[in-house]
Amino acid sequence: MSLQIFSMFVGIGIASSLTLSAQAQSLADAPKVDLETQFYQELAKEAGADVPQTKGIFEEVPDGLSTKEITPACDPRRFEDSIIGKKLSTAQYYNVARAYFAKCSGELTQKSWTGLLGLLKFSKFQYPFFSHPQVKEFMVKLPDGTRVPGVLALKQDARPRPLVIVKCGVFCSASQSASMKSYLMHLFDQSPFNVLLLANQTGMDYIYYNKRVTLGGWSEGYEAIEVGKWMMEKWEHKDRISSLHLMGISLGGNAAVMGAAFNDKYLLPNGRKVYNSVTAICPVISLRPTLDHLYGTQVVGRAFAKMTKEHFKEARNYVADVPDLITDNHIPSNRKDMADYIGSLASTSLQRRGIASTTPAFFKSNNFWNLKEEVKTPLMVWASKDDSVVNNRINAEVMEHDDLYEKSANVGVLNLKYGNHCGFSSSYGAQASAAVLRTFVLTHSPEFVDTYNTKQEMPWTFGFKKLGSQFEHIGQSWHFYSNSNQAKVVFRLFNWNGGSECADKGPWSGSGTCTSTREFWVPISSLSKLGARVPRTDAEAQALTREFNTKVEFRIKGHPLNGTYSSDFYMTWRSHFE
Repeated sequence: MSLQIFSMFVGIGIASSLTLSAQAQSLADAPKVDLETQFYQELAKEAGADVPQTKGIFEEVPDGLSTKEITPACDPRRFEDSIIGKKLSTAQYYNVARAYFAKCSGELTQKSWTGLLGLLKFSKFQYPFFSHPQVKEFMVKLPDGTRVPGVLALKQDARPRPLVIVKCGVFCSASQSASMKSYLMHLFDQSPFNVLLLANQTGMDYIYYNKRVTLGGWSEGYEAIEVGKWMMEKWEHKDRISSLHLMGISLGGNAAVMGAAFNDKYLLPNGRKVYNSVTAICPVISLRPTLDHLYGTQVVGRAFAKMTKEHFKEARNYVADVPDLITDNHIPSNRKDMADYIGSLASTSLQRRGIASTTPAFFKSNNFWNLKEEVKTPLMVWASKDDSVVNNRINAEVMEHDDLYEKSANVGVLNLKYGNHCGFSSSYGAQASAAVLRTFVLTHSPEFVDTYNTKQEMPWTFGFKKLGSQFEHIGQSWHFYSNSNQAKVVFRLFNWNGGSECADKGPWSGSGTCTSTREFWVPISSLSKLGARVPRTDAEAQALTREFNTKVEFRIKGHPLNGTYSSDFYMTWRSHFE
């Protein structure tokens, strides 16, 4: 298929000579409807699982740590150490990642929220990232007038580093939605990357700017390739890119798997691929079967149909291509007819823009399995078997056991027991979840990983009274505060003599009755070597808290401080987070 025919077919009006122009531009006029978060919370209500919401226990500012104290053997830092600097092949990476979760999942999830409660918790993480000084609204503007709203997060250090471009999921705008917040934490606060988050084509802001109905990985995957090309060739800060990586979440995961295939075909002028790696997170791999299952289920289907109807009703104010088809009398009352309706809507939109299409052709083009050539780009599919939105058995599990990809050198599936619809941090904790994304990108960033892996050390000189042998270090945490010139460090200690329960359960059970803490306030000026700074806003303080809890480890000679009662220790960290 020629590039020109390809472009006409996908219906996004991109000619073969496409060049992109982008500009930082205000998105203030666009609607900021966060239907993604509303959907998760509506789903919890439908299932009767929203009781904790009334108690406020899910209103959490994530600190970047695990959900409980983790044994040294299962510390996510050891997972990272087993990968970074080892020059693993892509296939070896998948094997190491699977082995880590096979060994440590039980411990990582011991005190976690899973299922619908985990998804509800995921939806309520607090992160007002637009008040972070390094996070800005961004707009990619195509020459035919198409606009792709986004969120751009840039490190203060201008050194070249990996840039991760992320396509979010259904209904997702370039706003402070659940997935935007969570994955910006993992990829920016907890990683040494610059990040560009892009609205989904079903996001209300995307519809507002483009006045049309379009969706699916065929068009979004190709759009991601062209955005990546522009970032590498034309962006004003292109010198800050050492390599480019694509990720997609949920429906955006359909863009990721399709984009991985297109990445093998549509190369840069120098013959190189646009993206070094692609990650599809809880992805839609086959669109039509996923929609049929989604709308056909009882609890999820009712909630999703309700949100879909509300979405289309709001879109009436902006859509110019098919306004007559999103009136009340056209939107089906039976949710089981919704997949046919969406396919007809999308294909009619293409037809009215001069592109031949039918409903079957639309769904065929958005089914990954209709791509005949094996994907050669490193592609990780990260999914959970308890996904209540994107059915795992007809998506990730199919790829996991596919004859072509089961033993692929480039494509691998990390299919975990928990992590309901991309909410892995609710189940496995932020530390392990961020480590998966960070290490996969770094494994495929050979130009950057060696300098990142250069660990630095600094002694702890802020006092620490000697411990008795009945105590054991089980964890440490950092806390930064807006406009404060001091950071707080909390040491958590387990007391073996705290009672019979303590001796029976041991230090890693997650029991709080046998633990005590020691707190120290440390001048930020003394931490400049570690990249510390006085936070200008609450959001920046939250981000620094996650950064330090991720990158800084307390150690004694030869092994971690945790599991010992030492009072003589030092700090070590990897570089380039700041």
